[in-house]
Formats: sequence, structure tokens, C-alpha cells
Amino acid sequence: MLLFNYEQLTQFQLFPLPVYDRLNLMTEKQRKIFDSVVVAFLLGFIVWAFLSFFKGQLAFDVVINNPVGFKEYIVSLGPLAEIGYIAAVMLEVLVAFIPGWFVYPAGGALFGAWQTVALVLVGNFLAASISFWIGHKWGAKFLKTFVSAKHMEQFERFMEKRGALSVFLLKLNPITSLDIWNYLAGASPIKFWKFSLANILGIAPLVAISAILGEQTLNILPQFLGVLVLLTVVYVVWFILNLPKKIRNKKTN
Repeated sequence: MLLFNYEQLTQFQLFPLPVYDRLNLMTEKQRKIFDSVVVAFLLGFIVWAFLSFFKGQLAFDVVINNPVGFKEYIVSLGPLAEIGYIAAVMLEVLVAFIPGWFVYPAGGALFGAWQTVALVLVGNFLAASISFWIGHKWGAKFLKTFVSAKHMEQFERFMEKRGALSVFLLKLNPITSLDIWNYLAGASPIKFWKFSLANILGIAPLVAISAILGEQTLNILPQFLGVLVLLTVVYVVWFILNLPKKIRNKKTN
């Protein structure tokens, strides 16, 4: 039995499943089934991550930023090495505070540059999709407990108008490329396909450079710290100038 009829599929513009809820292409039953599958996967992933961490395996090496142990464990997986690497990428994306500074160069050393780029983009897309789904399900409700309805409305209007560009610029700069934006984007009206495209295009240059240069990336990036800081300042100025006028006027008073 087909989940969607032809008229529904003609509206489907390469949008991954989480956006069906936005386009009303799912019935209530289909939505519940999809949500249950995502929750089951997420719970299974969390259980794996905890077990892996407390056993001193892959998750442990990612959390404590141990590139040597990380590479050794990935190699020990043999034919499952690529799957293990994707899981590591997903872990550092889902747990937003974990820096993934060594994962990309390590992948370049293990798999070669372009295979690493492909693996990272797959892992990042999967994890960012889950983060976006979490933000969509619970993010707005959570934000409304701290942010006034007026400001939430202005935030939503800003994201609807300039959300994709904002995500792209934030992800392009290593200093501001934080995975917390995935959750916030899910809590906003930005369409999933726009978020995904902006996210992938934003992280791709750093991923490619890190995979190509390998561990030399860690020595080269600090030399561009001044440029990155300047770029961050430009971001802040651009963001303030593009805030809805009511918020900007209130902040300047």
C-alpha cells in the first residue's frame, strides 16, 4: 500500500521525511509511525553512545578528543569502519557541545579526502535532520518558556525571510559553525530542504579542506584566526542590521 498518492508526490520537492509534517503530506497515523521510528532510532543511538563511552570505545574517543584512539578504533572495525565513522560524525553533531575538530582530518588519513567528505556529509545530514526534527517537535515550546510571544514572532519572521542565508553563513565560519543552530532552525519556520542545503553548503568547504590537508589542518587554521574573528564581527553587524526594526530600536534605546 502506497503511503502517498501521485498528487502528494508531485508536491514533494526532494524534501526528506521530517518536512512531511510541515507540508501536511502525512496522515496522523503516518506521522505517529514516523515519529515512533525516529524516537526508536534516537534511543538506540543514545544507548549505543553511552555503552561505547563507558567502555572506552568510539564515543569515548570522540568526547575526550583522542585522535589516536579514535583512528585505532575505526581501523579495528574492519569492513564496518565507514559505518563507525558516520556514527562518530553523527555523535558530535547531535551532542552540540562536542567539538569535531579532529574527526575530519582523521577521516582524511583513514579513508582519503573525497571518501571522507562523502561520509561526513552523510553523517552530518542524518544527525542534522534528527536535530531539526527535535527542534520542530519541542524547540518552539521550549523557547516560548524563555522568550516572549512578540519576540518569538519576530524571530520566526526573520528565519522565514533570511533563515537559509543565516544558517549558511554561520556554518561557513568555523568559529560560528555550532551544531546548536540545527535545533534552533527546527524550531523556526524555515523549510527543511532550505536548511539542509544551507547546512551542507556551509560545512562542505571546511570538511573538504580538513580531509585534504589531514592533521595539518590543526596547524594551519590558527594562522587564520584573525580573519575568522573579523568575519565573525561582520556576521554580528549583518545580523543586527537585519533584525526586525522593532527589536533593533529596542536594543539601541
